[in-house]
Amino acid sequence: MNTIATAPSLQILVVDDSATSRVVIEKQLKKLGCDVATAQDGNSGLAAMQDGEFDLVLLDCQMPDMSGYDVAKIFRRREREEELAHTPIIAISAETDTAHMQLCLDSGMDGVLGKPLPVDDLKKMLSLWCDVDVSAVAPMNIDDMRSVDLTTLFRTTSLEDFAVLQTAMAEADMASVGRLAHRMKGAALTIAAVDIVATLERIEAIAVSRMPSADLAAEVAALGRQLQSL
Repeated sequence: MNTIATAPSLQILVVDDSATSRVVIEKQLKKLGCDVATAQDGNSGLAAMQDGEFDLVLLDCQMPDMSGYDVAKIFRRREREEELAHTPIIAISAETDTAHMQLCLDSGMDGVLGKPLPVDDLKKMLSLWCDVDVSAVAPMNIDDMRSVDLTTLFRTTSLEDFAVLQTAMAEADMASVGRLAHRMKGAALTIAAVDIVATLERIEAIAVSRMPSADLAAEVAALGRQLQSL
């Protein structure tokens, strides 16, 4: 009879350009008994995937240097060429619409988890792709996060992104505005900052549709006030 693997034997890689998201996901996985490695962008994530062996990869889709879609495509091509065992890759994203999910699957990913990652969904992915039973592990509570001030981390990293976003807006670089808003939105979802999420969604929509700059300026100003008030 086959023995079901236990969660502590799992090696998980988390690739996400948001420091807030990486910290929370790493905490969740460690609570489930996994060993966790992290990467902060697409290139370093791809390098980690090529250099190490992981039971599962959690891969953000929108990153500044290389998208998660491209990371997955390149790695799947290597698997085919070198006849390597299949490594499960799960997208982690603030987007969960049908078109996005199809892009993930077309790039070679095996599934999609929306941000913030519900612990029950994370357990299901581990059970499905890694043949583990983590059903008895208690979900992470606020006490597990006391060693990390997530609000301060989010505020610090988001203010850095905000400064870059302002420069991109001044240069009419809507692609960068949209990318930064998307990254900040994912982090805001992680700490349940619903008002900031709503503002970032409007900024992202404006960047995509190229609406009048006055609308964008107003929303960016509102975002600045929200971040300063944290």
